[in-house]
Amino acid sequence: WAIFHDPYLMNLLRDHNIFFQSYGVMFGIIQRRKSSPSAYHILSSLSHELTETIHSASNSENGTNQPVITEATVLLAYLIHSNIGIIPRAAATAHQQENSPSSIKAVVEHLTSNHIEKLERAIPALMKGEQLHSSVSFMNTLESAILIHWLNPNTNEEVPVSNLIHPGKVEVQQTHPGHRFVAYDAEKKIRKEFLVEAGYGEEQFFQVEL
Repeated sequence: WAIFHDPYLMNLLRDHNIFFQSYGVMFGIIQRRKSSPSAYHILSSLSHELTETIHSASNSENGTNQPVITEATVLLAYLIHSNIGIIPRAAATAHQQENSPSSIKAVVEHLTSNHIEKLERAIPALMKGEQLHSSVSFMNTLESAILIHWLNPNTNEEVPVSNLIHPGKVEVQQTHPGHRFVAYDAEKKIRKEFLVEAGYGEEQFFQVEL
């Protein structure tokens, strides 16, 4: 697994077209979904997206034998796309289908640079069992201090999550996609609301201004 956490080695393998054979990596990644649910969510979302894309394409071509696309299929396709060899175990027919050359080939053919970018955030986090968050930065461009509140989606309660942020300073919060924040000046005369659109492992920058 150390190869994934060594960008210099990864670049060396790519630059020289060196094939790397790994061992036991599939089990280690998939089994850590409970310790890194946000990273696994990326993998799961991509599998659903690619399923729709691939099935739509195969329907328009021949309408037969839809490939099986799961999280494991997407993971295998990414590793093969990265020139990393995998020998997955398949104890059941369902595993044989999701690990099949036709399913993996279909995914590889539809992987975009955006998909690769997301997978390169999710897979190392799953390997380490680390949680991914959306990182948001609030820069105070006002002439007075501000305070950031998190807007509870269930109760609409505005919960303070920062100390006073003085003019020109930046506050960073770790959160989740879709969360909302509210910025107030010290006297609560100015109110600005912000929606987090950054995905897991992504960053977003907000300027608090009039």
